[in-house]
Amino acid sequence: MESNPDLPIIGIDRGASFTDFAVVESGRLIETFSLENRSWQAIRTPYADLRAKYQTNHIVFSGCATGMPAAMQQRVNIIAEIDAIGFGGAAMANCSNCVVVSMGTGTAIVHFNNNRARHVGGSGVGGGTIKGLASLICGLDDPRQISALAMKGSASNLNLTISDLGYKDISFLGGDMTASNFASIKSKKTEDLAAGILRLVGETVGIIASICARELNCRENIVMVGKVAGSPFIRQVLNLVGDLYQTKFHFPENPGLATVYGAALKYQRDQQTVSK
Repeated sequence: MESNPDLPIIGIDRGASFTDFAVVESGRLIETFSLENRSWQAIRTPYADLRAKYQTNHIVFSGCATGMPAAMQQRVNIIAEIDAIGFGGAAMANCSNCVVVSMGTGTAIVHFNNNRARHVGGSGVGGGTIKGLASLICGLDDPRQISALAMKGSASNLNLTISDLGYKDISFLGGDMTASNFASIKSKKTEDLAAGILRLVGETVGIIASICARELNCRENIVMVGKVAGSPFIRQVLNLVGDLYQTKFHFPENPGLATVYGAALKYQRDQQTVSK
């Protein structure tokens, strides 16, 4: 294997729903694409094409490696997903001490500090929750369509609020804040249902992330990555949660590529350390 870490690095991240590909050179993303497919048969062709195009043996992999073809196993360098999330999110936000929240099919929360990543928590609530509930309740499967509809709807037509209970506020929660999701159904419009689903997911993840960040003294540096973090509606909800919990959420560009990018950066750092 070449010893020069500045050569192109091919990254593959095999998640629960998508497989992301990236080529990183000198710390920059120079080519990226995603497949809504995680089968090894679907991965094989783009993997071979990238190897032929860039002529590099610097190949990194994060995510689920179960069942990986033997020929690929011999060539790739496995990067722990927690490391990939931490390095990718921190680099995208240009932050050396932060909480990185990866909203994919589920949600993982990682503390990145001193070039080390540590898993601190997470939730099964994430993009898979949105897709599943939207399919059951709204008859929709396209996350972008769901997000666009949610922007036209109102979760207040579905949720029980603090004021509905007869209070002006409770503790630091104002009267318009959610007391119980989907507990006061006043509408069955698709856009309101979509808003209710995304509000449920955004609030849940935002609150968990805020509690973790406060415990880790990173309340000003919560970096949101993963494909769900690109939803404008989810971002609105997270910012609202941040205002309540006195935390700050950051939304870097291309959040869905953070893990595959981070895998390449972690590998690059390891190579540079070995070469010293």
